[in-house]
This record gives sequence, C-alpha cells and structure tokens, in this order.
Amino acid sequence: MSVTGDLHRRYGGNTTCFEIEVEPGHHLIIDGGTGLRSLQRQAASGEPRRYSILLTHYHWDHIQGLPAFQPLFEIDNRVTFYGPRFDDRGVAETLGAVIRPPWWPVSLDEVAADVSFRDLNGPFAVGPIMVRHAEGSHPQGVVLFRLEGPNRSIVIATDHEAGNTDADARLISLASNSDVLVHDAQYTPDEVRTTRKGWGHSSYESAVRAAQDAGVNRLVLTSHDPDRADEDVDRLKSMARAMFPNTDAAYEGMAIPL
Repeated sequence: MSVTGDLHRRYGGNTTCFEIEVEPGHHLIIDGGTGLRSLQRQAASGEPRRYSILLTHYHWDHIQGLPAFQPLFEIDNRVTFYGPRFDDRGVAETLGAVIRPPWWPVSLDEVAADVSFRDLNGPFAVGPIMVRHAEGSHPQGVVLFRLEGPNRSIVIATDHEAGNTDADARLISLASNSDVLVHDAQYTPDEVRTTRKGWGHSSYESAVRAAQDAGVNRLVLTSHDPDRADEDVDRLKSMARAMFPNTDAAYEGMAIPL
C-alpha cells in the first residue's frame, strides 16, 4: 500500500522499486511498485531505452506500477522481465494473468515496446552487472537478489521474514561479504513475535543479525510499515545503529553506487 502526506515526507510512501542505470540507456529495475512512476519521469528522454525488470515476487505492492509504466507503450523500447516461477507458471503467464482486461484495459501482449520474459534459473548478467539470487521466506515465496557491479556488491532482501532456518542460511550465503545489504525491517521485534508473525516481514533486529552474520559493510532498512511516520522510522533506525552503526533507512531517491 502506498501512502502520502506530511507523516511520510522524508522516507516517502511509494511501494518498492530499485533502479540502476547499468549502461547508457539500459536500466536494471528491481520490482515494479508505485515508485516506478517516479523512475519513469527521471528516465524520460525520447530516446530508445532498454529495461531489465527483476521481480522478487508477484504481490500487488511490487507490481502495481507496471501496468501504467510509460516505456511499455513506446515502440522503440525493449523491456525484459525476469521473475520466479509460481505454481508451475512462468513470469510471462503470471504477469499476463493480471495485467489484462478487466483489471487493466491493455494486456502485456498489446503494448508497443518489444517485451520478453525470462524465468529465473541460475546466475545471469544484465550488462556489466552479474545477478545471483536465492529463495527467501515470504507467503507465496520471494526471491533475494545479489548484484555484483564493477566496484561493489548489493543484496536486496525485501519482503523476507527471518526465522526460517533454511531461508536465513540462503540469505547469509548470498549476502556474504557484500558491501551493502538492503533488508526488510517492516515490523518491530515485538510485532514479529506476536501480531505480525507469519506475515512475511522482519524487524530491524533480524536485519542487523543478518548483516553481522554475513559480514556486510553497510545495512539499509527497507519495507517500512505504511502506518509508521518518519519519526517512527527514525527511532527504529537509531535502535538498529546501536547494534550495527553503519545502518541507514531507505528513502525515496536514495542512491547507492554500484
């Protein structure tokens, strides 16, 4: 759920979208939440562009920006979707089932751009960026991504609920010695132990433990609860910094060099 208003001025209220311009005119995007609207305004130039869109999972808050993504309607653009299989359906069938009438007036096979689909299956390259992935813990599944760039590595672990031994081990292995870990921290420690247990999100304590166990240099908390104001996020960040000093909280427009 995206939110707006005075309580969310600093951290923002759009749903998840990460972006890297990996080459001139080639954008690597992770998830297509409402933050995609801001991205497309920044990328607009009238020149042909290429978009490689990696999807962690298919919950609405991570794909709701895709149907209105303007580059899909520009004939000279190339858009490739990468995503996990779900219930024996690949990314093309899964997205195509919801981006279509009557839920949206235009289906994916009717857009003007050159669109292709790739089911996740082992490491792959997006321009100069090597991408590896692992399965996290979230209702209906989630994919964790590691991006290896020319100068540093970033791991994206949004919508991961700590506490599953196997999934946590996969995350630690994927994030081992990375420069930056972007980790879900939507709930408080008390919430994940009680009213939000099993909801698919972690606390700042879990994020800190993952950063420590993986030996990362920097931790960025993400997936802020939409009911939490900027000051609430500040408090959680401060508590995380007491345990892992090099911790920040993700905000709209935040830049992490790769």
